[in-house]
Amino acid sequence: MKPTSLAIVSMPSAALRLVQPVMGLKRGWSFPGGVSLKAYPLASSLGSAESDMQKFRSWSAPVLLAGLLGALLAGPAQAFSYVMVSDQHLVDSSPLLLRAQVIEAPAPVRGPAGIESPYALQLQQQFKGPPLPRIVRLALPGGVLSSGFGEHHFGIPTLHKGQTLLLFADLRRDGTLQAEQLTLGLFFEQQHQGLRYFTRALDSDDDHGQGRNARFHQPRDAERFETWLRSAVAGRAGDVADYFLEAKALQLPQAKFNLLLGGNGNAVRWFQFDSNTALNWVSTAAGQVGMVQDEFAMITAAANALTNDAGSKLTVTHGGGTIAVPDTHCNDGVSDGHGVLWNDPLNAIPGSYSCASGGVLANGGPCFFTTSTMSNGLPYNEAFEGRIQVQDGVACYFDGDSGKNGAEVMAHEMGHVVGLAHSCGDAQSGTCASATAAEQIATMRATAFGDGRGAALMPDDRAALALVYPAAAGMLFANSFE
Repeated sequence: MKPTSLAIVSMPSAALRLVQPVMGLKRGWSFPGGVSLKAYPLASSLGSAESDMQKFRSWSAPVLLAGLLGALLAGPAQAFSYVMVSDQHLVDSSPLLLRAQVIEAPAPVRGPAGIESPYALQLQQQFKGPPLPRIVRLALPGGVLSSGFGEHHFGIPTLHKGQTLLLFADLRRDGTLQAEQLTLGLFFEQQHQGLRYFTRALDSDDDHGQGRNARFHQPRDAERFETWLRSAVAGRAGDVADYFLEAKALQLPQAKFNLLLGGNGNAVRWFQFDSNTALNWVSTAAGQVGMVQDEFAMITAAANALTNDAGSKLTVTHGGGTIAVPDTHCNDGVSDGHGVLWNDPLNAIPGSYSCASGGVLANGGPCFFTTSTMSNGLPYNEAFEGRIQVQDGVACYFDGDSGKNGAEVMAHEMGHVVGLAHSCGDAQSGTCASATAAEQIATMRATAFGDGRGAALMPDDRAALALVYPAAAGMLFANSFE
């Protein structure tokens, strides 16, 4: 199983200031489909690049839909709950390790676990695993179909033709590659003043590890890192890793993260709350493996925190209902329930959470229509279904502080589902050091607290909810709040 951190079309204080009306877009929604992609036979590695490209085009129209997460190269990925892992752990846990260039980015398709964005990669060098063909396929979660249906996973970058990747990967049954531990297993090759180096599309402020493996956030000298990887794969890597670079010493430009606001510049909002229609959560019946504390109570605590907020109008419930298997998840634009999926049952994220080494904890996000709908003077995309996926192996983290750590993560991810982004700590909202005191202590801050607050909402969280879902009908807010 794997870790997951779906974060969602969000709306933090900083993002709210950027919302602009975008009208007339088609109606779309997110869902997991069932189209499988055939694998290339090994013999394809002997063909020309042109013939390989023709094979790739045969299974998916080569239409690049940019803008899901913007040009994320060197940009941080937000709302991605994880604990940093070591490079040795990635080497040991990944069946495949390769360097490849993106040569085509076709339109997103329906995959086994939901909408996914496929990419054609041209293999440059393989460091580990059985021999791969010259052209391989990589799938990352999320995307917007040509029909207008969209599914968004915060923290998952959009790739572009010409980018070179260092990829720790698993091989899916249909022959498609998946990034091990999602964004943790995906490095981008970059050049700066003649230096070739690798970096992830991650923000260290999203790391829940409280400093564990902190040095693995640093950029890596490409040549030295690849030398170390060869030794690590062969079992000869020493304890000394001499490939780390100081980001400040590189004087790298601070790239801004392009927040997906429903794919068309609009934030996402649940209009059903206006008619007092509840967003009722269910979860997969088996529960989270290894838990000592009550994981179902964590859902209830997060739902109650949203419902009981006096300044906003949300009705979020959890009656303890369960489902035997994951629902179809917005495959027809009609909600069939809002589910918390314990133990990543769809294997949507390669890898597993390790109590010793870390990994991704959870993700959450809404399905939405991309037709602009006005509310309180602002345009929104209407949400209609939510999902939170919890990675297998996270019981050790969720049990922390008598289960309050898990409740806090659940409230944070549920906040993304209803449309909130980070109060501070990411490229969009700015560093928490320069934020207001209210933003620094918000539960929607990019960094988890683990301070015993559980599912509590703080003043800045409540202010954001009051903007999107004002308790008093007709109450107008400015496009920002303090």
